[in-house]
Amino acid sequence: MAPFGKAARSAAAAVCVLLMLHGPAPVKLAAQARGTVVGTGAFTSFVENMDRTLAFYHDVFEMELPPMPAAGERPYNPSNPRLYAMFHLDLATKERHQSARVPGTRLAVEVMEVQNVEHKTIALRMQDPGVAAPVFVVRDIDAALARVRQANASIITTGGSPVLLADRARAILVRDLDGRPVELLQPASLPENAAPATNNIVDMKLSITVNDMDRTLHIYRDVLGFTVSDEMANDTTMRALTGVPKANVRRARVQVAGSALAIEFLEFRGVAKTPLQMNIQDRGAARLQLRAENVDALVDAMKAAGMTVVSDGGVAVPIPPNLKGALVADPNNFFLTPYAPCDGCATFGRANRPATER
Repeated sequence: MAPFGKAARSAAAAVCVLLMLHGPAPVKLAAQARGTVVGTGAFTSFVENMDRTLAFYHDVFEMELPPMPAAGERPYNPSNPRLYAMFHLDLATKERHQSARVPGTRLAVEVMEVQNVEHKTIALRMQDPGVAAPVFVVRDIDAALARVRQANASIITTGGSPVLLADRARAILVRDLDGRPVELLQPASLPENAAPATNNIVDMKLSITVNDMDRTLHIYRDVLGFTVSDEMANDTTMRALTGVPKANVRRARVQVAGSALAIEFLEFRGVAKTPLQMNIQDRGAARLQLRAENVDALVDAMKAAGMTVVSDGGVAVPIPPNLKGALVADPNNFFLTPYAPCDGCATFGRANRPATER
């Protein structure tokens, strides 16, 4: 039985990330009956060393971090068997997660480290289905790039300089300390935002490489309820940006009502690509949390559409504090976590998995 204090604070902090990003959505009875997505939560990058990665996002992208304890490293969270059940991990698992935040905003990248389990490190090439990249919308891309170069971070974009996109935006792809692509994007005109004037980053989007655009759009539109817009075929400007000069790149943008997060899908054709095969604990894995109504029905619909439910038993499981969620791999092995509140299903203090589960 885990003590309430530390475990509660850790889990509650994670839930606050979810709710603070986009806030609660109104309940729709029809949507509840069928199960649907009503918003997004945190984007999570799975890494080898959380403290090291957080320091990179602070030094290079000027993001705020949780305080460092006097011990010189942030502690691992108390054992959370219900969380491990959702991730389908052994009870010996150790994990810790914290977020790097854009000052004065709700924009954040969650960083999660999982230890004491078998894992591998995934090389992330932009053309390989399953690769996910946060996209930071900035006021001054040259200033942002100067900090990247000062940190000796690698640059993906051909020529090492920002490219001019068809909409007159300037963009460049770099790698963070773990090899994850990160796009810096300076629009021709900045979108409305509430970021302090001292912030270079004013917004955040997400880019995901897919294997089959038509199937991916079917899943996100017809199963998850995202709106699809701006489908673009063979965008040649993406060749230089992504460092894949011979590719034909098809693009599409999706967004769910109730969320400010725009997602761009990229499908590369005419070049060799290898769909990622990974588990959630692998270095290079990534996930997006989805706020749902009737999460059980939604997970059933995802499974019926051919998606893989990773969680114990292939169903949504209770996780403290009183949430129910599942880990699901989309057709590109990008992970999604649909979750919804539940009434007393997972209170603190009785977090043990049933003995029959693992």
